[in-house]
Amino acid sequence: MQLCTIPASGFAANCYLLWDDVSRQALLVDPTASVSAVAATLRERGVTLTGILLTHGHFDHILTLDALRDAFGVPAYIHRADAEMLGDPVRNVSALLVGEQIRRRPADGLWDGGETLTLGEETLTVLSTPGHTPGSVCFRGKDFLVSGDTLFDRSIGRTDLPGGSWSVLSASLAGLCLLPGDTRVYPGHGPDTTIEEQIKANPYL
Repeated sequence: MQLCTIPASGFAANCYLLWDDVSRQALLVDPTASVSAVAATLRERGVTLTGILLTHGHFDHILTLDALRDAFGVPAYIHRADAEMLGDPVRNVSALLVGEQIRRRPADGLWDGGETLTLGEETLTVLSTPGHTPGSVCFRGKDFLVSGDTLFDRSIGRTDLPGGSWSVLSASLAGLCLLPGDTRVYPGHGPDTTIEEQIKANPYL
């Protein structure tokens, strides 16, 4: 499975495109890039977008969700515990942090965690990793992890926002530390890293 980052249109949240080389099918994780940027990347890579995956429901990770669904006619998925955040500016913290009423349409499908997603001949596993939000998830491929705001390079997601919990996040992080050390981690903000690097250098692990 291939992965690239598409420059985001705001709030420095990473937007990732994943695709299968054989089928040329692609998934977008955390829709923060503009329609034009996504379209250009799809053309450049020669792939077709088939869906949008959300690591959690905070506003800075759903900025272009509806615009991309309308432009490409694809479904979007989120964990059940974060589903109401999409349409609630208080729960998605847009009202609290930036004073905007950011609302998006309901997701087209919901996860409970543990699901296996098929992308052509490749698969992704939905890992439930609550703590930053109740419905935070990571997406695990064969040798990589898209970690959303659960784990960053030398940091972790904050737990002082509605629905956050340090004790719950701590348990989620302990589970991620059991992954192979060479697992490449692509976080919701900042540079990529590995599990081994974070075990050694992240003060929260």
